[in-house]
Amino acid sequence: MTGKAPLVTLLLGVCLAALAGQAVAQDGDEEVCQADGTGACVGKAVRDEIHEAHIAEDGGKTKCHADGTGSCVGKAVRDEVHEANTAEDGIANDIHKMCPVAGSGIRNYFQGLMKWFGRRIGFHKMLSLWPEDIASEGWSDDYTTVNYLVVARIMVGLYWTRDPSWVKIPTAMATDKEEDLIRVENVHAPHEDIDGSPNFFWMESFVPSFFLKYAYMPAVTCFYSTLRRMSTHNNELNGTFEDSLDDPFMNTWEVVMNNTKYKKKVDWVMAFYDNAHSMDGQPLWPKQMTQFSLYFKKDEWEDRLEYAIAFHLIGAHRVEAGSWDFGNLPGIESVTLPFRVALNIFSTFEVRLHMGRYGTDLYFNEDGLPVLIKTPDGEIVLRGDKSWQYWKFVWRSTFITVITLVDHLHLAHFRAANLLSRAVREALDPEFPIRRLASIFTFGSIFVNLQAMHTLAGPNHLLHRATPFKEFTKLSSVVPSGDSGIIADITDLPAIKALMVDEEWEKLHPKLKEAPFFADGRLLVGALRKLMDSIFAVSWEGTMCSANGTYSPNMKRMRTVIFNESREAHYALTPEAYEWLSAKVETCSTGNGKRVMADRLVAYFFIVTGWHRHVGFVGDYYADPELATMSWKDGEKFGRPRQHIITTIINVFTSTHQPLLKEDYTHLFDGMKPDLGKEYKSTWKMFLKDLDEIEAEINRRNMKREILNINMSPLILESAISK
Repeated sequence: MTGKAPLVTLLLGVCLAALAGQAVAQDGDEEVCQADGTGACVGKAVRDEIHEAHIAEDGGKTKCHADGTGSCVGKAVRDEVHEANTAEDGIANDIHKMCPVAGSGIRNYFQGLMKWFGRRIGFHKMLSLWPEDIASEGWSDDYTTVNYLVVARIMVGLYWTRDPSWVKIPTAMATDKEEDLIRVENVHAPHEDIDGSPNFFWMESFVPSFFLKYAYMPAVTCFYSTLRRMSTHNNELNGTFEDSLDDPFMNTWEVVMNNTKYKKKVDWVMAFYDNAHSMDGQPLWPKQMTQFSLYFKKDEWEDRLEYAIAFHLIGAHRVEAGSWDFGNLPGIESVTLPFRVALNIFSTFEVRLHMGRYGTDLYFNEDGLPVLIKTPDGEIVLRGDKSWQYWKFVWRSTFITVITLVDHLHLAHFRAANLLSRAVREALDPEFPIRRLASIFTFGSIFVNLQAMHTLAGPNHLLHRATPFKEFTKLSSVVPSGDSGIIADITDLPAIKALMVDEEWEKLHPKLKEAPFFADGRLLVGALRKLMDSIFAVSWEGTMCSANGTYSPNMKRMRTVIFNESREAHYALTPEAYEWLSAKVETCSTGNGKRVMADRLVAYFFIVTGWHRHVGFVGDYYADPELATMSWKDGEKFGRPRQHIITTIINVFTSTHQPLLKEDYTHLFDGMKPDLGKEYKSTWKMFLKDLDEIEAEINRRNMKREILNINMSPLILESAISK
């Protein structure tokens, strides 16, 4: 695909332009495979059978359809429901505001065109955009097929790895006008980046600046509007989509793998990405770090798999150390266990029909091996019980997806990158030194978070359809809220406190100190703190703190913006942070304001670099739907084909290669006011030397580790959340 990519793009453009006029007519052709009541692509005979079973019509006045309650409603009632459901839908409101055709019949043309394009599977196979021996019938719907082709293969396929030259010198300040923001519940994000928007694709240099300025946002919004409506019962923004979990002939592994060469689910899934590359030859599926297949023996997963995930890989930051007693257990009477990962708090999130609930608390012995599970219903399951493998699967899937939803999306992307990006652009002059430094750590965040608002936080898009949650948008209210207790203030998160505060590090269990997240993360936090100490040594007095002992105008604005945006999102703040950010402390020459600010910047910078890699590298887990998935039918220990392919699309879009932290960004330090360019450049070069030493140390450690982990290594660490 590497050599074909430019040719494929050209061919697609020509074909779509030549055949666009046929799109709507083709969409109505009964002989063309089309979305039916189940949202699937099937042949006419099967379609008619499903149509009779699932959809009743009485002269067009009343229709029965799946609307979450399974009720039959008339058109007038349906229209009322549509209006009510979209009234408080921030994404829908934004679509109607930003997309000029959202409320017109023209949108039906675009939907028809997208559907027509997605159904040309033979054409896509010819261009190596679809696996040769896999059909779309029997499992996919228009939404899934089009997302895979357009987002995962074409858009990501056109991407070329960016380098530090893409990080532009700021020239203006952003506004905080409500009309410039898009919202989902408590989460608010800018439409465009004042430092360059979209600034993502190499071909932007060939696009007229007028188009990027005036047509980019409407085009992006209309595109996501079209996708969101696809494969819903009414082709509207609030339409209900089908999960297709109760039909034995639809969206099952027996159907999709029948008469194919694939014997394993993982092989079928990976066939979609085996030959997929970006424009610069990078594989779309991220390079494997851990070979989990080694833990699958005799048709079941060894318990060392959960040990690896919890103590060596993605889950270490959520392991609790303590003492938990269990009595009256069969065969062993009682036991005290020293570690756990508790996820039953998430079992209260209501799921859609037939979906399995999230949850399970998994307890480990002193060696880190799992021995006991407490299910969402309070049942105790011991190692060796007949349901042990099922509940381990539920725990793994819950764990990886909770990390994706909470620690990756809401904490890293929204709480850290979104807030920091907005704050420095709205509060700090473009020449202000801290604004220039922050440009390294906020590069691309506004662009990627706009995409995340639509596809990962908004309803009826990728994450909603991949996960089981019924009230999906409410997660953007519950998860980030300080009242829920799910996400603490950034400097108060237990895992980050252990890395930043010596006293907290000493309290950490010795086994957790050995975990790569903590052991290597402490090295990175140490380097970031050294960087900030050097920056503050030359920037605090006279630049951040005025000669009269009060905060400079830039710093006053920054405190205000962070405080206001934290309250806007209902984020938790420590009492110390609240007092400082709320401007109750006016003087900067005394008190702990300098330390509070430095600590918060270190936490922000760590979250958007090391933490983001730690919680965001999920390709190894989601490759195999039997290892982990985002949703599953209750009682099954694997994800279904449609939902799992949607999961892989999310992974691919969030796996593009971005500028590394260990690059030279000193061009940003030219022209600062006051002119601290010499000092900042020297400090950054020292930071790069520290990163080189960290990389070498992690390499030495990995030579001795039983399970390799490079997630904190500057070898792969990126400078910002820009994917």
